[in-house]
Amino acid sequence: MVSYPRIFIAAGEHSGDRFGASLAEALRLLSPDVRLTGVGGPRMAAAGVRVVADTVGHSGMGLLSAFGNAQRWVRVFRNCIREFNREPPDILVPVDNPGFNLRLAGHARARGIPVCYYVSPQVWAWMPHRIHRIAPLVTRMMTILPFEKALYDPLGVDCRYVGHPVLDYMAPAVMDPPARVRFLKALGAGDRAVVGLLPGSRSQEIRHTFPIICDAAAILRRSIRERAEYGAQPDILFLVAATSEEHLPELESILAARLGDAVVRLGQTPQIMQVSKLCLAVSGTATLETAYFRTPMVVVYRTNKWARRLAPRLLRVPHICLVNILAGHEAVPEFLKFDDDAQPVAEAALKLLSDPAAWERCLKDLDEVIRSLGPAGASERAARAVLDCLENRR
Repeated sequence: MVSYPRIFIAAGEHSGDRFGASLAEALRLLSPDVRLTGVGGPRMAAAGVRVVADTVGHSGMGLLSAFGNAQRWVRVFRNCIREFNREPPDILVPVDNPGFNLRLAGHARARGIPVCYYVSPQVWAWMPHRIHRIAPLVTRMMTILPFEKALYDPLGVDCRYVGHPVLDYMAPAVMDPPARVRFLKALGAGDRAVVGLLPGSRSQEIRHTFPIICDAAAILRRSIRERAEYGAQPDILFLVAATSEEHLPELESILAARLGDAVVRLGQTPQIMQVSKLCLAVSGTATLETAYFRTPMVVVYRTNKWARRLAPRLLRVPHICLVNILAGHEAVPEFLKFDDDAQPVAEAALKLLSDPAAWERCLKDLDEVIRSLGPAGASERAARAVLDCLENRR
């Protein structure tokens, strides 16, 4: 008879891997004998999860991307089923990624395995009817945004708001002033203002949205050099935050064609967010991470003309950026782009840099957004909710 608790964590893409890793670390602290298996990426593996399939490399955005990755996700699903057959988990913890995880949750429930879902699918943003599919599949839902619990309560779902893990995993990355100085000195920044370019973690984002960000950066550089009132303003150093070594060739190719002078750094995203005066960011979890450091930003998401017709029918929120959704208004400029025109993005960035009132409003809004997430400790609270659910089963 196996005495240790067996928990299967299923995550996809970089943010899910990070959330899953923080959860795994908290689970191991609270229950040292826990056996953690799952699908995810390198962060979960480093946190002590035996990863049976890499899902970070499969991540994408949008319906077309989902279709393109279907065969790989089928293979991942089969790996999970084989693992369930070999050693059935005591509990399944899906982390967001509903396209895959809802199917896996259905399989688990059919086998009598409890499902403690971590990070609710964004039913409040698009396709809200999905919540009626989710409700009967989950034993417990753990939400990370303060307004999500109210969506599940009327359906009788055991739902707990645990807080956002960004408050946990970004805290160790905070640099003190001397560390900031050393980081900038190593880059040779000198007197130049730093603007961070955050291209995202998905190949699709780099291919389709990062070129707009680079074009906007080039326009911004020209505008600053041309404006008379910036006569004493130092030039800009653009820092590019690369999340994966495999993306480096494509990033460097796009930069060479559209921006020219820029510094690419791998695995130093939190440092770039902190030392930047402003960031140009692809919409995603990175926007909330940037907000954690109270760094103003302009957010871009590029989609195709085909999706332009579907977006008004599917989207149920007035904003695409999580920071703005939490703020309830446009705290940072955002652009849902159906074309390649980077001029509006550059103009929004220039306004933030040149208008002190707009700058101060942005800083105030970012502070309120982060404070709205409540206290740190989300990963520990989520881990306790999982172990409690497991104990109830036993």
